[in-house]
Amino acid sequence: MEKNVQNVLQFSGYIICLAALVSCSKSLTVTSSVSPDHSNRIDSSLVQRDPIPVASRIAIDTLVNPFESKGPLSRENQHDRQRINDKVVLYYKIKGLQTQWLFDNAPGNLYYATIDLLKNAATFGLNPRDYDVDGIEERLRSVYQPKENKTGDIAALDIHITEMYFLFTTHLMEGKVRTVGSNRYVWKRPAKESSTRDVELLAGISNPHELLEAVKTLQPASEQYTRLQMALEQYRRLEGAAPVAFPLITINGKVKPGDRNIAVPLVRKKLSFTDLKPYPMPYDSSLESMDSLVYDETLASAVKFFQMRHGLEPDGIIGEKTLKFLNQSFHEKANIIALNMERMRWTTENSAQNYILVNIPEYKLRVYENKKVEFEMRVIVGAANKATPVFSDALEHLVFSPTWTVPVSIIKEEIIPNLRSNPAYYSAKNFSFYKNDVEIDPSLEDWNSETVNPYQYRVVQGPGRDNSLGLVKFVMPNTMSVYLHDTPNHRLFTRDYRALSHGFVRLDEPVRFAEYLLRDQKGWTPERINKAMNDSIPSTVHLKKPYDVHLEYWTAWVDEDGLVNFREDIYGHDKVQLSQLLPVEKTTSTFLGM
Repeated sequence: MEKNVQNVLQFSGYIICLAALVSCSKSLTVTSSVSPDHSNRIDSSLVQRDPIPVASRIAIDTLVNPFESKGPLSRENQHDRQRINDKVVLYYKIKGLQTQWLFDNAPGNLYYATIDLLKNAATFGLNPRDYDVDGIEERLRSVYQPKENKTGDIAALDIHITEMYFLFTTHLMEGKVRTVGSNRYVWKRPAKESSTRDVELLAGISNPHELLEAVKTLQPASEQYTRLQMALEQYRRLEGAAPVAFPLITINGKVKPGDRNIAVPLVRKKLSFTDLKPYPMPYDSSLESMDSLVYDETLASAVKFFQMRHGLEPDGIIGEKTLKFLNQSFHEKANIIALNMERMRWTTENSAQNYILVNIPEYKLRVYENKKVEFEMRVIVGAANKATPVFSDALEHLVFSPTWTVPVSIIKEEIIPNLRSNPAYYSAKNFSFYKNDVEIDPSLEDWNSETVNPYQYRVVQGPGRDNSLGLVKFVMPNTMSVYLHDTPNHRLFTRDYRALSHGFVRLDEPVRFAEYLLRDQKGWTPERINKAMNDSIPSTVHLKKPYDVHLEYWTAWVDEDGLVNFREDIYGHDKVQLSQLLPVEKTTSTFLGM
């Protein structure tokens, strides 16, 4: 608390000093013909951080707090404000306490370049309204009017422009959204240290044309981020090109290739924007026209392609799930792309050459070797009410023929209800029951008693093919006890929707995965792995080199073929995070695109 007060007082004193300097000293007013000294390209650690003398408290609150006009500060905005204040102080100290955007008689060229940048924040997946462009332009129209304290008003606006610029660059570098999940066990956002690279870059700019290129270097450097940014531009164009008043597609039941249905022309017109190859012009008499009610082969091919891009079985049948994605507008799709760009800003650059990535909404695990996909497999993830958390960890060891200690939540929600209906339910299922650490026979326990306490019981399933963890588990030590494992029920992997587990990640090809992880460890041949997986006693194998594992949540990405992919927001994370990144704005358009 005392530290925050000191920071505010120091910043307040600096602001008043700056206003006084601009008002009283012509020698400190930058003219449009003066360029910043290149010697100012210095590391922030070399800038002397002497305390700024505290002056009288005149208009401190309105100058220090750039967000006050937008309503009470939330804790997240408080986080932003402190970082921005520190950057503003550092920037002006580097630049010798001189106004940088506005001169004594007119704005400089850097001002116009910066305003254009903030106005186009949407191209970076951010919201231009967050950076008070309208407010800045409105204030600019008045500060150069003949009046008293004109230079003080110019100084104050210059500071505000600097605040908004660094708010933008901080969002670009670290992300804007602060509340990423409903609790810390749902989405553990990695800590990211604050950087002043944006301050140093701005301080070294001598030409407004350098501004955009400098800002681009602050974004994530990954190829996927660049692809998403191009996809965002594409979908914003589609949003602008699509007609308004395009009605929702409604279908009772399903429509199959060869069927006739009144909704077919609308599906055809919508897919003509993205997935449908144009019909020859003029139309061949042997082909169906755009308005035909017949679900022809050309349209069926487009629907299959659309289904593939959305993680659905490409069967060409227009059912509930296909219809749900068809009825998403281009505006919604663009926002989803912007959100996934935002998520990439939260992560740190992955320097490991070999790692494992699970994309939860895609139900896929990929193994990367030298940063190239070595192989991939289908996975099952947590159900919507038992979400697999988003986090990163290291895979350290394998357990062959594992036992399974049943979580208390499952004892409470599943095991006790099963025993109440049939006390002998688990007698032949290789489970051991303990009450207060003493083994018991569950068929002799009174499970209908009101005094039954699930926390008194421990339930352990022994090794075997019926074990809920299958024949091997892959352990990442973490506070949530989440790991990757085999499963006795591989039939579920054929489903499109695979959010079915209690939060763990089930693997479709555990043997292949184990062979890959142990490929460089002497003696672990496929035969030995198979024997260990079918033993009656658990065995643990520590990896010589742990593998980074990233459990991530991408609902939009661009694949190696340049195709924009979308997936269902199975846990509702998109909705929660989009409400912070790009608040919903009222629109008169009812067009629903793809």
